[in-house]
Amino acid sequence: MRAYYSLIVVIIVLFSGAMVTGVLFLLDQLNVSYQLSYITLISIFVVAAVAGGMMSYFVGRRILAPMRKLSKASTEVARGNFSITVSDSSKLEEVQTTFRNFNAMVKELDSISTLSNDFVANVSHEFKTPLTAIEGYAMLLQDSSLSPQERGEYLDKILLNIHRLTTLVGSILMLSKIESKSISEQYTAFRLDEQLRQAVVALEPEWSAKSVSFDVSLDEVTFRGCESLLNHVWTNLLGNAIKFSPDGGEIQIRLLDQKECVVVAVTDHGCGMTPEVQARIFEKFYQADSSHKAEGNGLGLSLVKRIVELSDGVIEVGSALGEGSTFRVILPKC
Repeated sequence: MRAYYSLIVVIIVLFSGAMVTGVLFLLDQLNVSYQLSYITLISIFVVAAVAGGMMSYFVGRRILAPMRKLSKASTEVARGNFSITVSDSSKLEEVQTTFRNFNAMVKELDSISTLSNDFVANVSHEFKTPLTAIEGYAMLLQDSSLSPQERGEYLDKILLNIHRLTTLVGSILMLSKIESKSISEQYTAFRLDEQLRQAVVALEPEWSAKSVSFDVSLDEVTFRGCESLLNHVWTNLLGNAIKFSPDGGEIQIRLLDQKECVVVAVTDHGCGMTPEVQARIFEKFYQADSSHKAEGNGLGLSLVKRIVELSDGVIEVGSALGEGSTFRVILPKC
């Protein structure tokens, strides 16, 4: 665009200079009187001014008009209108590229605004439920006629809901840090197979309570990545597998060391998922099984997906209703 403007200015100057020079040369050859040449010069400058004005008008319509249109659209976006788009018939590639980038930016802002509104609504709902329960049980505790057993039961309910709130706040903070990429990534080399074994041991109270057994086959893998974040991935996937496994069920854990990547697969034999549930399983706050709603907040798999993506990996899910589910995490080798 800058070259286009420069070319127009040069053309105008050369055009005006050529006209003046040509006329003066003609007057000199014809020995025209001073008065006539003076009048002619004035006429020449008038014609040059008119020609320059017309060319400037043309430039304004071709270049400045689209910019004014973009300026008006930017004002609308600043007011919160993310549904606006701009278009122009200009054949200048710079103008078309600017308009395409502007429309893409507005579309992304609209998407972020929608997600933000949904996130606030979901967070408000998730906070309201345990807070309402805490308030209710606290009011019941004010009854002096309660038996020690009832008082202990209500206190347990309050502690359970406080734990839900604490977990929710921690998940929201971690998700926010990951999505804003403000979380510190400390890449180190560590034994991935050993990390998976430690995750199973850490969840011993959960799987012992349901008498769940494990079928484990782990290749020996030294992996370079963010150890603390990946530990959250395995803890969450294994925790879900335990949660949805029947009493006495079995969970399979596989770690495969391949040429360019490592693959971790966690398989349970629980209730499974429909294709509709699989399509939404990584959405924030989405919980398909209402019978386990009190055990989570719907942010676990969202966090898992973001951590895996942050590690340049992918996560896949395969499931059939009544047959269980398999989550596969594929991580590239550094």
